Amino acid sequence: MHQPFKRIISGAESAVLFVHGINATPRFFDEYVAALPEHVSVHSLLLPGHGGSVRDFGAHSAQEWEMHVRQALDALRKNHQRVYIMAHSLGTLLALREAVRDSKSIAGMLLLCVPLRIWSKPTAWWGKLAKGLGGKAAQEELRTCYGTEVDWRIWRYVGWIPRYAELFVLSREVRRSIHRLKVPTCVFMAGRDEQVSLRSEHCMRGNPAITLRRMAKSTHHIFATEDKRAITAALQEMCQ
Repeated sequence: MHQPFKRIISGAESAVLFVHGINATPRFFDEYVAALPEHVSVHSLLLPGHGGSVRDFGAHSAQEWEMHVRQALDALRKNHQRVYIMAHSLGTLLALREAVRDSKSIAGMLLLCVPLRIWSKPTAWWGKLAKGLGGKAAQEELRTCYGTEVDWRIWRYVGWIPRYAELFVLSREVRRSIHRLKVPTCVFMAGRDEQVSLRSEHCMRGNPAITLRRMAKSTHHIFATEDKRAITAALQEMCQ
């Protein structure tokens, strides 16, 4: 179910790289990929350790995630004049790292729920639990948000501790360097985000390259219909 998706169009001038969040899956972007014109190349990648078992996730580091994004960008740049990035959560941090490191490699970015300040309400885990137990109809959308198989052998999750520690380190490093970002970037932040503090917006407001938009009714993974429409419109506009 959770596989990378690649559509490389011969002769295409533009390409979009999609980068999902932590413990997530390329399927998060399904409807946005479908909204792109057919003449735009697409690579919705699967980060190392994702889309498999609990042990798979624990065995792959943030450094591997960063290298995977860099290699995907380099591959797209070889055959396209313009490469854009759309990313969610952890994926936004990886995108920002690349954009600050080499601004010429990216034509523009559309970022969702940028975790420059991380917090977590207890409700953030209910969706994962519901999915693991089989879920309800109302939780069906979450199946495209979480890409790790549920494992009731709790001790196996110990390997996740270093990965989440790396997430916090990455968040801090990006927060300190975001003032150097020069790539045109549109950021959508969820007003009801249960995992990312809206104080993250303060870290981005001073940069003229960043346009901030608030999704008042959306949570970290589930966006209101009107917000999805706005995101889709922004993606299409970015790629024109």
